[in-house]
Amino acid sequence: MKRKADSIACTYGAELFTLGWIAGMLSAFFGFGVPAAVCALLLCTVLRMLPKKSVFSLYLRIFAGILLGIAVWMRYDIAVKQPLLALDGSRQTLTGTVTDAEPLSGGRARYTLRTALAGRHISIDWYADADIPVQQTGGTVTLDAELTRIKPDYRYHTAAYQAGRGRYLRIYDAKLLEAVPDTGFSLRRTVADYRKCMTDIIRASLSPEDAGLFCAMLFGDKTLLSDEVRLGMNRSGTGHLAVVSGLHLVLFCAVLRWLLKKLACPAKLLFLLQIPAILLFILLVDASVSVWRAAVMVLLADSAVLFGRHRDTLRALCLAAILCTAFTPYTIGSVSFWLSFSAVLGIGVIAPHLTKNMQPGIGRDLMQFICLSVTAFPASVLLCGETSLLAPLCNLVILPLGTVVLWLGFLFLLTGGTLRFLLPAAGMLCRFIRFVTQKAGALPFSHITVTAPAMRLLMILCTAVLAFLLICRAKPKTLAAAAVFAALLLSLQNLLLTALNRSTLQAAVLGGTKNTALVISAENRTIVADLTDTPRNAQYVSRYLQDAGITNVDVMLLMSSRSAAAYQTELTDVSCGAVLLRDGSQLRGDTAVFGKDSFTDADGTVTLRCGDAEIKADENGLCILWNGMRVQAAETLPEEGTAASVQYGKNGCAVRLSADPPQQITESNLLLRLTASGGGSLTRLMKTPQI
Repeated sequence: MKRKADSIACTYGAELFTLGWIAGMLSAFFGFGVPAAVCALLLCTVLRMLPKKSVFSLYLRIFAGILLGIAVWMRYDIAVKQPLLALDGSRQTLTGTVTDAEPLSGGRARYTLRTALAGRHISIDWYADADIPVQQTGGTVTLDAELTRIKPDYRYHTAAYQAGRGRYLRIYDAKLLEAVPDTGFSLRRTVADYRKCMTDIIRASLSPEDAGLFCAMLFGDKTLLSDEVRLGMNRSGTGHLAVVSGLHLVLFCAVLRWLLKKLACPAKLLFLLQIPAILLFILLVDASVSVWRAAVMVLLADSAVLFGRHRDTLRALCLAAILCTAFTPYTIGSVSFWLSFSAVLGIGVIAPHLTKNMQPGIGRDLMQFICLSVTAFPASVLLCGETSLLAPLCNLVILPLGTVVLWLGFLFLLTGGTLRFLLPAAGMLCRFIRFVTQKAGALPFSHITVTAPAMRLLMILCTAVLAFLLICRAKPKTLAAAAVFAALLLSLQNLLLTALNRSTLQAAVLGGTKNTALVISAENRTIVADLTDTPRNAQYVSRYLQDAGITNVDVMLLMSSRSAAAYQTELTDVSCGAVLLRDGSQLRGDTAVFGKDSFTDADGTVTLRCGDAEIKADENGLCILWNGMRVQAAETLPEEGTAASVQYGKNGCAVRLSADPPQQITESNLLLRLTASGGGSLTRLMKTPQI
């Protein structure tokens, strides 16, 4: 036992340390740093007292990683994040260099400035008004600016996405004091101009739809990518192709090496030339976390042969993860980091381990894509709320085509656009990719959505166990059996939660400060009731339906045709059985709702059925009657006689649950649950980030 433990500790020390490092940083990121550190120290002390010292040496690497990970994140939080957040609402005079410029509607523009705040060099976005002169990349501006914290908004994932890039502040109100254009040579501006030139050639040579997908795959530029294409790619599991990631860098380096080998370039010179080429590529695509991680891995892997070492993908991945999070700790909260990390782990470590005894062919390729999908499953569900079930099959078809598109694109870029005759072929392949992904994403079984906290907790535990088995180099049969057992556990828990939800009434209270819409669900039926006739409510409803995995709404109770137009624009991927407009009670669509006709009483009350629930709406609000309980939505909270009540309108939004003990939250975007036994809960809706 001692020899085996010592062998594992010595051989896989870096991997065990990385496991602890990530666990420590995550615990500190979620606010459990101090309790996690105390628990780690206590466990370390207990294991130190055991007679088998080899066990202590095995876990010492993990405990050291946990403590150091917590220390690094807490230092970043105290020294950088909190001082930046403290500047919210303050007015500062700052000087920064324009590193990126993007025109917006109405003559406005968004500029990314590299400046110094709170003693740190940071990047911050400045939303300039239309009367501000156009600024070029590389120029220097001096602003009298009011700093605004990026606040969470349930409709979007901007706050979470920007926090994963280390950005917590924005500038909306600023006076331009001085602007000094960069008249000298600027590498960043030169690369940006080259990218714009190549993009203009692509857009002039291809149709807008094909050019949009091609530019998204090549540069990560999604400005021409339609929402339908994005949704289809995400739900078919091929969304990674439209995000510049490690795959793109690996293919770029492969094309570069092929060209250099054709020029008889020596191996050492080829390795040295890769370094500036990778840096230029990072500037060209506005590097994401996954690109930096891939750059570290590529250089580590290619340097192994030069220095007489063997390639080890798992160790290179661990070193890349430590380097990325040590210098930029906010990366631990980045969705792209986790998706790319899990993807490389699946295709570069687990797939070769499980398929090493399989013969080459379609079966082996499919198994590799299954490994990729299974490994990315926890990150997709925990961070994005949903994952694709068709990812292995779709990637088996689409990924080779996407690889060909990228090869054609990189040849076009590396030759300065002289090979533009390759663009029609790339456009034809992009057209086929769009067709397949949209058809696959439209299938009802293409994806699953997981939002229940119990499911997420069990998934975290299963992932931790599988990660430990992987680091300890468990046999393929053991690893496969553990994965199957974890899948069975998750399936059984999902069936149990589904059965429990059948006896539950759910009402999502959505909207802004004073505008409210309700999404009522009972017995697999869903009703949307807009209470304030605000078109913006459709954005909140769309986000909730997407996060909850609801693709069919039985009826929409709206105030006017203006609201109906907004919902039609936002809910493009949701089918609706009927639309009832309150201004005249005109029913559009099927006249039967849940098998019964909806009707309007003489006093103007609209009555609907949602399973066993009866919903009545009039000009004063809305009332839900279910299992002898009453939920009232009005402009003022009723004092008594209701199981729950919702306030909206000029007095602001508030939700009160009359339970034991009573609960009240004065805000919107909440989920109210009532059970048939009379219990209930009131929780804030999760703001799950998108890929």
